[in-house]
Amino acid sequence: MRILQLIDTLDPGGAERMAVNMANTFHEMQIPNCLVVSRSQGQLGSLIIDQNSVSILGKKNTFDIKAFWKLRAIVHKFRPDIIHAHSTSIYWAVGLKFIFSKAKLIWHDHLGISEDVIKNNPRHELKWMATWIDLVITANESTADFWVDQKLKSADKIQYLANFPYLKVKKKVKTDVFAFLHLANFRSEKGQKTLILASKRLSDTGLKFKARLVGKKVDIDWWEACSQMISELGLATHVFLEEARADVDQLMAEVDAGLVASDREGLPVALLEYGLAGLPVISTNVGQCPTVLEKGKYGELVNPGDAIGLADAMEKLIANPQTAKESGQRFQSHINESYGASFFIEKYADILERNFHQKLTQN
Repeated sequence: MRILQLIDTLDPGGAERMAVNMANTFHEMQIPNCLVVSRSQGQLGSLIIDQNSVSILGKKNTFDIKAFWKLRAIVHKFRPDIIHAHSTSIYWAVGLKFIFSKAKLIWHDHLGISEDVIKNNPRHELKWMATWIDLVITANESTADFWVDQKLKSADKIQYLANFPYLKVKKKVKTDVFAFLHLANFRSEKGQKTLILASKRLSDTGLKFKARLVGKKVDIDWWEACSQMISELGLATHVFLEEARADVDQLMAEVDAGLVASDREGLPVALLEYGLAGLPVISTNVGQCPTVLEKGKYGELVNPGDAIGLADAMEKLIANPQTAKESGQRFQSHINESYGASFFIEKYADILERNFHQKLTQN
């Protein structure tokens, strides 16, 4: 089995982290693979074990013919059995199907479904492209249900497959005060303002803590609004905005708990990474998060946009550090058993065999 992944960039993000995780896992399993990045390598590129398996097209726009012909040459040389296209890279991947019709095309949709997404990004064009897509994989069950309802493909050709984390766990760094990590790019649906409001409520009680909000400035206006909000609420010594970084393993070692504050989600890789790192977690009740946490068994769940509920859950962790630590350990075991790389590969191999009658490995 030869697998070619296609993704737009390797800037920090959930889909991008999955592409890197898959590349590294395929490499470790000695599955021939290559990862083609349409635009730029970004910070996550340095995390790929086999750098020779990565190709950068330098795509400037949708109609960059030079970059597309470079992609065509890569595919012609590699001869993949599977083209695995993440998110918006599906558009060029469909173009490839006209040339390399024997390769099976998988579209991996990482977008969480909400009323806002349906209204502002309906992606109607995918219906006429669906003929050339052999299989759809989604990062959460509601997205799979949405595409089944839309009749994008027959129900048996639309599969939910949970994301998985790939993290080298580092030794915990002692913190001076209880530290929370919110790892998500800066966009309105990621809930940074809700977390800032929750932090204000905590600060007013006199509790000592800090919240680190780390992510790429996808929406610069949102970043600046969050920064202004921190200043206006007098939270400069409690809440810190930090640019995205590749060394997530080190970042996880520097904090005491992980947060997901999103208004909508698929299955955030950050939540799974919190688990691998043994961090206790608080998450909004969105996407696959309640499933991962088994409705609160492995972490606290709060409603999206509920700053008071989030603050209460954060206060609970601060007040009970030993209980928080034990919760993190239970969550770590759960993630290793149910959402690790081996679990993903087993499910991925089963999908390929059932749909394409091809084996992922020869063993």
